[in-house]
Amino acid sequence: MLNRKICVLQPATDGYTRPLPAIMKNILLIIFICLLNQLSAQEIVGMKDLYVENNLTYKVADEKLFTGQAQHVRKNGHFVYEEYFDNGKLTKSITYYNGTEKPTPARETEYYSDTQTKRKETNYGLNKPTTEYKHFDKNEKKTLIEQYENDKLIYRCEYQKNKKHGIEYCLNDDGTEMRIEYRNGKKIKK
Repeated sequence: MLNRKICVLQPATDGYTRPLPAIMKNILLIIFICLLNQLSAQEIVGMKDLYVENNLTYKVADEKLFTGQAQHVRKNGHFVYEEYFDNGKLTKSITYYNGTEKPTPARETEYYSDTQTKRKETNYGLNKPTTEYKHFDKNEKKTLIEQYENDKLIYRCEYQKNKKHGIEYCLNDDGTEMRIEYRNGKKIKK
């Protein structure tokens, strides 16, 4: 006895005939992509559309915890800063340079999700390709500072309780490297 698979064929718009299950898969895939797009789309509002209560940010219009992006833009259209929120908690903020043609970030700050305290601060140079990274613990005490110029490390220093603690590295303008050791903010003499 032969086992036959019965398949219902449906005409397609391109003139070919496809089995019905393949069409259903495509429709489900399109619906899934649309839903995913809706979930990942962030709402963009002005700062005046939000309020803070008990260290959580709410949208004024519906009094619900805010997820999305809030911007402060001057009347002339210049970006001043923007903040990103997830379920009412601040996750990131960006401050922009004043007077540049297109928005140019000056400082980007990332926050711990549970305490909303600074986790990492990145400062960007405007006239030189410099970048400075400052890392913080959950009490907002510095733990590390690194500076780069043209993606090359030119300065690095570890901190403990906001005091230099560890090796401070500096690359001088003439290319010589300098290392100084610190313990609890005091320079260790060698």
